[in-house]
Amino acid sequence: MKTKKAGLNPQSSSETKASNEFPIVGIGASAGGLEPITKLLENLPIRTGLSFVVIQHLAAGQESMLPEILSRSTKMKVQQAKDDMKVEQDQVYVIPPGATMTLKNGCIKLFPKKQFFKPINDFLISLASEKKTRAIGIVLSGTGNDGTEGLKAIKAEDGITFVQDPDTAQYPDMPKNAIADETPDFVLSPELIARELARIANHPQLVRSKTKASEQEKVETDFKKIIMLLKASFGVDFTHYRETTINRRITRRMVINKAENMKAYLEYLRKQPSEQQALFDDMLIGVTSFFREPNTFVALKEKVFPELVAKRSPDESIRVWVPGCSTGEEVYSFAIALREFLEEKAITEIRIQIFGTDANEKNIEKARQGAYPKSVEDKISQNRFKRFFTSDNGHCRIIKSIRDMCIFAKQDITTDPPFSNIDLIMCRNVLIYFDSHLHERVLPIFHYGLKPNGFLVLGESESVGKFQYMFEPIIPKGQIYRKKQTQPQAILGEGTFTPYAANKTAKPIGKVDLLTVLGEKVDRLIMTEYGPATLLANSSLDILVFRGDVAPYLSPESGAASLNVTKIIRKELRSQVQTAVYRARKENKIFKETVRFKQKEAAKTINIEIRPLKYQNATNLFILCYLLKQLHRI
Repeated sequence: MKTKKAGLNPQSSSETKASNEFPIVGIGASAGGLEPITKLLENLPIRTGLSFVVIQHLAAGQESMLPEILSRSTKMKVQQAKDDMKVEQDQVYVIPPGATMTLKNGCIKLFPKKQFFKPINDFLISLASEKKTRAIGIVLSGTGNDGTEGLKAIKAEDGITFVQDPDTAQYPDMPKNAIADETPDFVLSPELIARELARIANHPQLVRSKTKASEQEKVETDFKKIIMLLKASFGVDFTHYRETTINRRITRRMVINKAENMKAYLEYLRKQPSEQQALFDDMLIGVTSFFREPNTFVALKEKVFPELVAKRSPDESIRVWVPGCSTGEEVYSFAIALREFLEEKAITEIRIQIFGTDANEKNIEKARQGAYPKSVEDKISQNRFKRFFTSDNGHCRIIKSIRDMCIFAKQDITTDPPFSNIDLIMCRNVLIYFDSHLHERVLPIFHYGLKPNGFLVLGESESVGKFQYMFEPIIPKGQIYRKKQTQPQAILGEGTFTPYAANKTAKPIGKVDLLTVLGEKVDRLIMTEYGPATLLANSSLDILVFRGDVAPYLSPESGAASLNVTKIIRKELRSQVQTAVYRARKENKIFKETVRFKQKEAAKTINIEIRPLKYQNATNLFILCYLLKQLHRI
């Protein structure tokens, strides 16, 4: 059965309803905003099929003349918004003075002004949630940073974002803050924003129609070619990411780059390495912020942190892994919450290692810096902000003592070796982007990486699904799980060690950044230091790949050099490893064994795991051997 791909999807019956069909444009402005709003409306066609909602900072307690003023700039109907008013096409709605306004089920909702008044953010965030890909956000002249978080929400839902060119704004703070947070797709004058809106309104990706089966097959072929191109350029395979998400993000880039169909966009991608990077960044964009889903942090403090510190000696670190960490907000939030708990309990002697990993190198570079736009202050309590942030060249930066707790590395959890001996894995709002195939790969990896009784923390909309035999919830609503002592069916599946190298030249050409080069070196060191000692051998047991610290388990014999497992493994382990390999091959399944031996008169215990692997159509069987030092709990 054919699946629907991006670009030419037929509409479902629910999607053809008028209330959902057309895009809505949220226009936010503050000081100096009247002129750019007027110019924008003056340059718009009368009929675009769009709806426009103006959110201007207006003083409470006095009647607004804004609807009357704006009606002189356009032939569209302009009116002050009212509660439960249905939003219609080719009309302009203006926020009333002193109100908070949101969108729900195609209707405007009005509320009294809040204590922390950010009306542009409030509306744009609700617009993103309501309209998804048909949300368009614009931030014009104004002071402060209202609108930045709203644009970020729209972009995360695959909508389109605009910011007024600061050079054309009377008060450029709002545009500049949005640009500093990398939220806008377009930075233009009001007149050019109007021109782009008119173009987007007629783009075939927003005005969708039914397609013939033959056309749909061509779209699917081009879709697969785009996925293959990204894999070749960046080494990340999006084949088993959730299809609806990938469709939306490709479509968004098509609209931005004026590509009317998938084939045209594919050709553009091939010619423009910078667009490959932009699409890759969009594919991995995450909805992240400091202390997101706060109930989870309350549960961590009450249920998990006490266990993490109980009976732990000063020389035993608390080890935490945050895969899919994006730009680091999740990692630093956890570090701050744990630091607060330790200070509250007057515990000072425990070392903490928090590993943040992400498949996007750009995200990791930002996370290492620990510097964020001023808008993050809206998401953090005043007390936390004063204690854990400093002002740094117009940004808010995490203090050094918290940054020193956190180690960031580039890693793809779907393919790269996992971290091991971890006390807690915090992977929130990552699994929602994976299909069942990747769930079946990643959750056993998490089980493998955790210590006995270790914790797994997921997002509020996620669960362990059919892997309940590996994890048990410790709070009523789930989200936080404890590792069960069970034998996982799989850890790393077929294709984990893929024999190809990403084409680094596909990235935008520019001067080599020393920090980037050093960052990549750090990533390799971290994976070597903290990943399990791993050998990949062919069917003759000749070693092809080393991963992690394998030195303690190898002792080459004198004579002719050999990388054969039977000749390079320490003599004390050789017979056990050979037996385990024989069993795994014969039964064609994972074989595990605990081995005790002496090294320099000291007793040692390791876990050996042998895993048969077959890559694609290869006739030879590969052998994956994990050698993991066994830790004793205190």
